[in-house]
Amino acid sequence: MPRLLAAAVLLALLPAAAPIEAAQPIGWDYVVRFDPDLKRAHVRCCFRGYIPKRLVGAGPEVMPAYTFHQGGGDAHLTKRADGSLIPVGLGRGRMCVRWTVDLDRAGALAPRRHVNVWRVGRDLLVSPVIVLLRPYMWPLAGHVTVRLELPEGMSALVPWPATHGANTYNLDPQCTNCLGRMAVGRFQVDRARVAGTDLELAILDRPLRASPAGIRRWVHAAAGAVANLYGRFPAPKLAVMVQAWPGRSPPVIFGMAMRGGGAHAILYPAGAASDEELVGEWVGVHELTHVGMPWTPEDDAWLQEGFVTYYQEVLRARAGMIDERQAWQNMEEGFGRGRRRGGRRPLVQESVTMGREHNYHRVYWAGAAMAMQIDVALRRASGGRQSLDDVMRWWHAHRGGAVRAYAGLDLLRDAERALGQSVASPIAERILASKAVPDMRATYAALGIRVV
Repeated sequence: MPRLLAAAVLLALLPAAAPIEAAQPIGWDYVVRFDPDLKRAHVRCCFRGYIPKRLVGAGPEVMPAYTFHQGGGDAHLTKRADGSLIPVGLGRGRMCVRWTVDLDRAGALAPRRHVNVWRVGRDLLVSPVIVLLRPYMWPLAGHVTVRLELPEGMSALVPWPATHGANTYNLDPQCTNCLGRMAVGRFQVDRARVAGTDLELAILDRPLRASPAGIRRWVHAAAGAVANLYGRFPAPKLAVMVQAWPGRSPPVIFGMAMRGGGAHAILYPAGAASDEELVGEWVGVHELTHVGMPWTPEDDAWLQEGFVTYYQEVLRARAGMIDERQAWQNMEEGFGRGRRRGGRRPLVQESVTMGREHNYHRVYWAGAAMAMQIDVALRRASGGRQSLDDVMRWWHAHRGGAVRAYAGLDLLRDAERALGQSVASPIAERILASKAVPDMRATYAALGIRVV
């Protein structure tokens, strides 16, 4: 939707909220209390400056997991057929509503893997949208806070910036329905200043051979490698949740970087991995590199995942985690996996179906080859004065804080205009139309690399 049209629609819809006579700051405040067994979350939400017409949650399928309360001056919530909620008994100037979420039932009813509840030993991982009902439409200038009331001996790790008061956070009103995770449990939160970011780290309750000190070195090293690209880590705060996964190889099984209200990631090391195996592995650097990238649609995984796959090797080599020859070897082997696993359709189509058809090697490594070719072309066209690093830095500075998604080709053309070089989008268009991972021989020859 064009920007002006989106703004017009939003302005047309906002007056549907009931006006408040007395001028006061607009926003709302959550107080969330967890039971000691982490089975239920009890929430009270108070609105100020305006009163919403409707509240929504994780979806109509999950609504049976909620119990709604009234009394004590709080409004009553009535369910609609579409699963949204209508506040009844509106106050003047302020309105509060209360509900309780049966977390296990919500997890069983949630239809989407990325919006759910996960038990990790004695600890809990939960999508905030399951706990925090929110207005269907809201003023973008609103100020939203969340205060967590935790059982004795428990901690929480959330991506949101802290505000005054214990376990109290600011929540971007534009991101109250963003995907993400919050962790609650009997873990300790390790806090440190690393590469210009406030890094908060929690190890969840799963058997893990690696020591807390080893986990700390691994995560800090990955954040430092990413900071080398930008001069500092590309977010003021970073929350990292570590959940061991059964097995031994590879040392890190999987990872996810998320945006829900702030930069955060979940990393899944193998339960049997040692401290020595963790530092320098690729998953941590890959996921934390996502933090500096602009938001793109899922259909443009060729850029979001492909460019990050290229930089997972470049940044590890620059940081001394692997040597230069190993970085080139890793990329050449990755391009080979992409060639063996794909080629049925053009990359632009393979990228759209990646999640359904699991053609990850094809999309990731064709995108990485595109990134390398653009990097080399920029260096040659500018006489070494510009590189893909400048594109990444420009994206972070000018598109990184946006809550809207940008199409991949639009991002490349925006950076071309800013840098005064027009070599990136033609390379991307050619590779997107191709059914094969690019032939890298000419690029290797330009760099003095020989494959034997």
